[in-house]
Amino acid sequence: MPNNFLVTGQPRSGKTTVVQKTVELLRSNGLVVGGVFCPEVRLRGERVGFEIEDVLSGETRTLAHVDRDWGPSVGKYRVAVQEVDELCEQAFSRASTEADVLVVDEIAPMEVHSDVFVRRVEAALDDEKPLVAAIHERATDGFVGEVKRRDDVELFAVSAQTREALPGRIDALVGDCLE
Repeated sequence: MPNNFLVTGQPRSGKTTVVQKTVELLRSNGLVVGGVFCPEVRLRGERVGFEIEDVLSGETRTLAHVDRDWGPSVGKYRVAVQEVDELCEQAFSRASTEADVLVVDEIAPMEVHSDVFVRRVEAALDDEKPLVAAIHERATDGFVGEVKRRDDVELFAVSAQTREALPGRIDALVGDCLE
């Protein structure tokens, strides 16, 4: 039985919302959830970057931003690799000892510029603890593609028809894993 539950879909399909609602359900069941979220940064209604947040502590760092002059570029953004490395090391270390369930939003091209992120996600996938993650839909090569092809993952496609039911379904599957 898979213990890694990956949510995928088109941009703006609701992947992050599904993961967030699943986390809310897990917490309402008394479970401790740890890992990372990568919320958008908006300025006057326009997306200008992303942060990376430690789910347990709430600490945030810059993941990527349009105003950065250095770092690997993904589209119009430049990735703050060192900040991602530092936050991921802390967040995943804390989650490995304190959390019942691991969460990652999202496994995607920006995040995989961090070797620490990749190493920590691999460890989370190999862990016995359930993992709930959003994963980039279009990527089929490299680390993202490898994650999707693992035998211990179950992939859920988010669409207008599935968006409302998925959090409850994933919550139940996580519960089954923890019994």
